[in-house]
Amino acid sequence: MKTFAVLLFLNLVASVSFATALDLATHDSLIQKLESAVGTDTSDAMLLQTNMAYRLAGLYAERARLLSMEQEGRGEQINAQKITVDRKKSISILQKILKSLDNKTKGPAQLQIAHLQSLQGNSKGALAIYKQIEKDPKKYDGKTIALVEIQLGDQAFAQGEMPSAKNHFAKAAQYKENPRQGYTQFRIAWVNYSQGQFILAEKQMVQLLSNSKNFTAAAGDIDTSFQEEASHDLALFMAKNKITDQSLQGLIKLGPESARKKNLMFLATELDRTAQKVAALKVWKLIGGSEITFNDQLDRQIQVTRIEYDLGHKKGIIEELQRSLALLKSEPCAKNEECVIATQNLRRVLTDWAKAEERDPSAELITSFQLFVMSIDDAEMAYWGATAAYNHKQFATAFKFYERTVSLLQNNNKKTAAQMKMFEGALLGAIEVAELSKNPELRLQAYQKYLTVNPQGAKSNEVRYQVAHWYYEQNNYSKASEDFLAIAKDAKMPTDLREKAGDLSLDSEVVMKNELSIETRALLLAQTLPAKKSEYLTVYRKSVINQSANILNQSQTALYSEHFKKLDSMNLALFSPMEAKQIVKNKIELAYRQQEIETLGKNAKLLLAFKSLTTEEKSLALHHLSWIAELKMNFKEALSLLVQMKPAPKLMADYYLKMATLKELSNENPTQSYENYIAVAKDTDKKAFAAHQIVLFARAPMAAFKKYESILKRNQSLYASAGIFVFEKSNSVELSKSLMAKKSFRNSFYGQLLSHDSAMKDLIKFQREISKTEIKSRSDRELKRAILARQAAIKKLEVLANKAITGKDTSMQLIYLTSVSEQNSRLANELLALPPPRGMKKAEKVEYKQQVQALVTPYQLQASNIKQKTTELWKQAITQNSFQLLGETAFTKNKPGHRLASEEVAYLRASARRTGLAVDPFEKFSEQQQKTLSEADSLKMKLQVDPFNLNDLAKLKILQTSLGRGPMVAYLDYRMAALQVKRGTH
Repeated sequence: MKTFAVLLFLNLVASVSFATALDLATHDSLIQKLESAVGTDTSDAMLLQTNMAYRLAGLYAERARLLSMEQEGRGEQINAQKITVDRKKSISILQKILKSLDNKTKGPAQLQIAHLQSLQGNSKGALAIYKQIEKDPKKYDGKTIALVEIQLGDQAFAQGEMPSAKNHFAKAAQYKENPRQGYTQFRIAWVNYSQGQFILAEKQMVQLLSNSKNFTAAAGDIDTSFQEEASHDLALFMAKNKITDQSLQGLIKLGPESARKKNLMFLATELDRTAQKVAALKVWKLIGGSEITFNDQLDRQIQVTRIEYDLGHKKGIIEELQRSLALLKSEPCAKNEECVIATQNLRRVLTDWAKAEERDPSAELITSFQLFVMSIDDAEMAYWGATAAYNHKQFATAFKFYERTVSLLQNNNKKTAAQMKMFEGALLGAIEVAELSKNPELRLQAYQKYLTVNPQGAKSNEVRYQVAHWYYEQNNYSKASEDFLAIAKDAKMPTDLREKAGDLSLDSEVVMKNELSIETRALLLAQTLPAKKSEYLTVYRKSVINQSANILNQSQTALYSEHFKKLDSMNLALFSPMEAKQIVKNKIELAYRQQEIETLGKNAKLLLAFKSLTTEEKSLALHHLSWIAELKMNFKEALSLLVQMKPAPKLMADYYLKMATLKELSNENPTQSYENYIAVAKDTDKKAFAAHQIVLFARAPMAAFKKYESILKRNQSLYASAGIFVFEKSNSVELSKSLMAKKSFRNSFYGQLLSHDSAMKDLIKFQREISKTEIKSRSDRELKRAILARQAAIKKLEVLANKAITGKDTSMQLIYLTSVSEQNSRLANELLALPPPRGMKKAEKVEYKQQVQALVTPYQLQASNIKQKTTELWKQAITQNSFQLLGETAFTKNKPGHRLASEEVAYLRASARRTGLAVDPFEKFSEQQQKTLSEADSLKMKLQVDPFNLNDLAKLKILQTSLGRGPMVAYLDYRMAALQVKRGTH
């Protein structure tokens, strides 16, 4: 019976599905009977009765659900223990019978386990079940797989893994058996929205709402809550996209009627929140047209703003203020008295707030004023905002408020007294905050604004001055100078401002170094501002001097003449002694640079007439006067002026050298000056020149040469010149050997002179010895011996001549060859002059003469051949001007080497005569010497008239060099170098 009863009960229970709606009491009764029938204590028995166990598990789960819904949803907390027990029993039963279930039932059972696990807080366990099903989809039906994909999609979505969520939802949508197709599409739209695909998300949500089947349950009921949620989310999606009339109508039609107003208000709020003001206003109009009036909406918005202020929600005030201003600026407010009242009410909120925070205004208050002033033309509110920003030290913001105040009042020709005060206050306030902001551009803008809109204002004079000073601070000295000058000239301006402006106008020109402008401006200001006349005249005089300095320092040659005339026309009595002296010095420099010698001399003497001169100033005047004397070749006067100078220690070397040069040119002994120069100088070549000149002027040349030999050796040319000069004075064999031991001397012209001198002395001795060998007819033996001796001597001469030829020594070649030719002729003539032996018959005498002639013919031929060769050699030497230097030296008195060169020339002249030259080859040098002297004198006279003729100076230097006048050459070198520097050629 028991078994039959149980089977009957099971059939009865099996006919009731899980979804059957049973009350809690019925669940308790069914569970009690099934527990008794199944025997839950015996797992094996339960497994044998799978269907009954499966039903029991469902009853446990359902009872837990009913318990959680008790007492308005608080059952989950009140019945927590019972709910937990039922869920655990349901999970335990399902897990035990899972393997015994068929494939059709196994899937829902696993989903039930996963669902209960999630409710118990074991999301990991539930996720494991879902993934297990997903891995082996062939074991389950399409419905189960679709539900699993939905669960996995929800899990991924919750964790922000949007690509994975989209993949799971897409898979679920593919199953026709999916019982939650509407939810799946809903989730796909949300994934796209989360990924920023707002247009696609909106489109998908519209498609979802357009098909009522997506919200219809299996029993045919409409899920209104899901439909409301979807329509609400559509409003959210629309706020991200462009709002159109079509999309708004879609929102109204697609959503359930109960949610239409709420959705539209939500959309408007969301659009407002995201700063889509035009779209938000459009939605508000739609709501107003169907739900509330605009005035009611405006009144409500102002009240909300006031409430936010009363609650102290500063950020909330700003948000609601923006909404209120948006309404006040909208088209319905154009001719609406309610909007005027609303504006006053909103204005009162801000002024109350400003009074409350008068001492310490907040950033939110300033922002609120900015919002209001940008929307409403209200000068007073702009002024309030400026005050708040000023107290908050937001000076740039305060400036904009003041600027707005001025802008609203400046065109009002009927200002009240209060408005006039506000207008002036805003202009001055803008200046003050601009200065406090440390923003130069803002300051200038404030100054210019004041002068533009309020030119007759109480502070216009001061502002004009500040504008000029602004340009001065910004280093725009040109503009500042002009503005300051205009103020200084304006008799209507206060005297103190005029004087300050005058000073700064001059200061600006000083900074620009515009001395000409300083001069003219200082004179103008001296006339314009009599109280400061003396001061401005001082500036005027200084500027004149500074102009000279600038013109000279910058080498503005085009201005020299004009500026000199300007200085020369000035009355020096009007200047202080120091200033007058400086003007004269500037005139001296200008005259010097223009090469105006007479004017230069006049002003140099004028400078010397001043009582208090420094050493440098006195030297300056004397230097120029000495220079003028030099230019006129009046070296004695130049020397007398030079002696009066006291140069600085660093200039002493040049001073001593100049002194020595002028002494030489004045035919005075320069030795002491040259010695002084050597003592302080560092220039090696110039010291060698000084030593050379000391030797030339020394009473004991040998002693002077030895004293300065080490200095002379640093310049081999001067060393050789000094050495040959001393030798000519001393004829010292020891000095000769010393000089010729040096290769550089041997290879020099002076070394050649000394070598020739020695050779010619030896030649004289040799010629004397030959002369002692007489050709007499005493006996054949003696005659033969004499002839042989003479032949040997000629042979020696030939050897010397050949040596000179090999050495290409033209001078000694000519002298030796002439001597060889002469000796051959002499021998021949002496042999021919011998008388025939006594007792010879006439016929024998004829034969004797023939024999003698045969004997002398070779000598005669040799003499003739040598003479012919010597003639050719002379022609070649004359053509090549080989004796130019020798001739110049020989005919230049007091020139080192003059004596030796003269002696050598004498030998060469003799050679020329014996060779038979028709013209003295050295006569031209004598003539040239005279011509050179004449040309030099003529050039000196020309240079006295035109002292800056560089070509004539160069010609004179060449002439003086050929004349051997070293000091004059040195002077001309210095003079030409100075002139070339002046002309920019060096």
